[in-house]
Amino acid sequence: MPNVFEFLSFDGLPAAEIVETGDKVTITAPAIPDINEGQEVVFFARTPQGHGIAIYLVLREDNLKRPMVIELDKSQLPKSKEVQFDYGAYVNMRAVHRSAMAYYPPRETAARG
Repeated sequence: MPNVFEFLSFDGLPAAEIVETGDKVTITAPAIPDINEGQEVVFFARTPQGHGIAIYLVLREDNLKRPMVIELDKSQLPKSKEVQFDYGAYVNMRAVHRSAMAYYPPRETAARG
């Protein structure tokens, strides 16, 4: 069956929260609205050049409305000075939910004055 879409709309999601604890990195993302049990959510961890890994999370009835949490060992991350994280899911083969980009290590913010 070919992947045919009548149209695609993009609904923006907030960036995932990334927390470093020892040799682990925890990625936490809010629940995505309007998805069903069995839906896959894909998390991407990639270098600025686009090389990296994809982590697939299959949602179940008991975790559809809860934040999604993934824990990775730092050694699993792409080798780069900066790793970009985003996540997304298809909804009814018509809409794409895609998050804003999060960065690890976090980018420095402008000094507050």
